[in-house]
Amino acid sequence: HAESHKGALGLMQIMPQTGKSLADELDLEEVISPRNNIAAGIYYLWKLSESFDYADETNKLKLTLAAYNCGLSRVQDAQDIVRYYKGNPYDWDSVAEALKKLSKSFSDLHLRVWDIDRPPAGYFDNSSQPIGYVDNVMKYYKRYQVKLAYN
Repeated sequence: HAESHKGALGLMQIMPQTGKSLADELDLEEVISPRNNIAAGIYYLWKLSESFDYADETNKLKLTLAAYNCGLSRVQDAQDIVRYYKGNPYDWDSVAEALKKLSKSFSDLHLRVWDIDRPPAGYFDNSSQPIGYVDNVMKYYKRYQVKLAYN
């Protein structure tokens, strides 16, 4: 019965609209039960990861986690900004910096990147949330790798 303050549901914290789409794709009646929620979340992570096939393994994982956290369209908007600056849109550090430029205070940049004064996915004022999420998941991931290596 886990539910976030934003309305994400279950162990994998899937947003309701995404859950409906995933349930249809996976032919599930619902994605709230633990088994279905985990299956849908894993499938969704895999689906998101396909968007970053040109990234190396570590950057692909980080970009996938960011997309899972704040939405693929926001990460793609940040990648557009990185491309505008002639950077590598598959480098997480570059994308993380660009996420910070999706806020309204960068509307002049948005005009240059997209010919509109806001990113296609809309303004984003909480870049620290997905950046912190990626950092935390990677920190725990490394800890688990170390523990598994000693077992």
